[in-house]
Amino acid sequence: MASFTALAEEALEHAKALDAYLESRDMPFTSFKHDSLTGLPSDLTYRREGLINVAQTLKQLAQGPSGVLTELTWACADEISLGAIYDYQLARHVPLDGSTSFADIAEASGLSANLVERLLRHAMANRIFTEDSLGQVEHTANSRQLATDPDLNDAIGVQLRETWRVAGKAHEAIAKFCGSEEPGDTAFGLVNEPGVSMFEYLSRHPERARRFGGAMRYYGKFEGWDLKHLVQGYDWTSLDLPGSTFVDVGGGQGSVACALAEATTRMRFVIQDLEGTVQDGQKSLPEILRGRVSFMEHDFFTEQPIKGAEVYFFRWILHDWSDKYALRILQSLVPAMRDGARVILYEWLLADGPETRWTEKQAR
Repeated sequence: MASFTALAEEALEHAKALDAYLESRDMPFTSFKHDSLTGLPSDLTYRREGLINVAQTLKQLAQGPSGVLTELTWACADEISLGAIYDYQLARHVPLDGSTSFADIAEASGLSANLVERLLRHAMANRIFTEDSLGQVEHTANSRQLATDPDLNDAIGVQLRETWRVAGKAHEAIAKFCGSEEPGDTAFGLVNEPGVSMFEYLSRHPERARRFGGAMRYYGKFEGWDLKHLVQGYDWTSLDLPGSTFVDVGGGQGSVACALAEATTRMRFVIQDLEGTVQDGQKSLPEILRGRVSFMEHDFFTEQPIKGAEVYFFRWILHDWSDKYALRILQSLVPAMRDGARVILYEWLLADGPETRWTEKQAR
């Protein structure tokens, strides 16, 4: 392991590159009030991730074993304050420019002033909101985004009101269903409806399905998940021919198809998903794309109804299913496929062995 000094010098190298980029464009240095690092080019994204990773390594070394493990055990406390901000939409009760009192936030939200103060002071430890010199609440860059980005709110809602609750049942599910490949034998089923898979359950609860779709849209905005990698990373022009069809199986609300439709001119796109998701996607489909992009209700465990398409595409689908069901999903394509048809999988590929970089943690 490198010394503190060597790690700090590595961090300094990344930091200088980021500062130089901002200075060259007469942009302010990034701060907790204003994020200047959005939309970075790929070489600067590498620098940003490098800085994050080395800073996290420095932090954990300085904390030592007791500090690292204590921080992990107390992470649940962050859910309490962030959960209240989400449930009561506290960020929307603070002016985007200016400040307000804890009492005014309490009155707007229906919570007590004492509770609002305690919750927001805890959130401030995570740079969500701040106080001015008069004790008034102001936005930080973090809380301002909570107030203005509905997809981020959906992502937080999924993590706090779906994932966190399910995580509390994970060990019980492991003990009860160890070795099972059935989609209903999960912690999600124990929390919501025993024996029912997450996607079947969401199909019967439209608002939760809508929130899940919004969360997927938000994650798609991340640099590593940005659809530009899909658009630029494959030879779509060779498939962009009159009469060619691209079937996005389990394509959600259509972000992939819309991105590819904007990058091509002839190919037709069909987005297949369950009823509620299809309805939400149809509502948000840009008018300019409606001649080439359409939606179809389809359960991908049943036979593929579109015969002879050039591409059957799966983005982040198979990792949600056990091998038994992933095989069934792929087998359902076979009767529809013609010679030369392509099945394209867009998935996470995790390197073998341990991974300590913080920017790679979420994928695991």
